[in-house]
Amino acid sequence: MLRITIEEKGDFTRFRLEGKLMSYWVKELERCWICARNNGPETRFDVDLSGVSFVDEKGKALLERMVSEGAELVADGPMMRSVAHSVVEHARIGHVNR
Repeated sequence: MLRITIEEKGDFTRFRLEGKLMSYWVKELERCWICARNNGPETRFDVDLSGVSFVDEKGKALLERMVSEGAELVADGPMMRSVAHSVVEHARIGHVNR
């Protein structure tokens, strides 16, 4: 299960995630991301992973896409900091190869 809380303040939106980013919940986060981007194309985004306990490969791929489109990741704890670092590195490599 994943709880997605969307906090909007002016031209800034934060997705606060709690739980496991996997299977069905990846699609739900993607739906939320697309809606938020369409509602505010000039908005800055970040994704708070501090409450996340697990991210599967599809979740990492979505986070990578979000980062490559300008989102920033916020992580707390060694496991999520490692996941965030890996996602950001993959997004950079992918961006360079495009």
